[in-house]
Amino acid sequence: MIVTVGKNGAIPLPDELGDDTKLNIGDILLCTVMQDKRSIKLEKYDDQTLNDEQIKAHGLLTRVEVINPKDFE
Repeated sequence: MIVTVGKNGAIPLPDELGDDTKLNIGDILLCTVMQDKRSIKLEKYDDQTLNDEQIKAHGLLTRVEVINPKDFE
């Protein structure tokens, strides 16, 4: 699957993932670039209590947010 990365690194989650992903708005995800450097593995991070500053400091974490269409203009 190929997705377009928007401003600030926004990555849209495809609709076909549906309810099977068990992801919710606000969840913290660990983003790992795979060896082929063409794909990213997203998995729910163990510590869901981090604040935005801690997420940013980690460097490989992101929070699931509602997509802002302006990020993809």
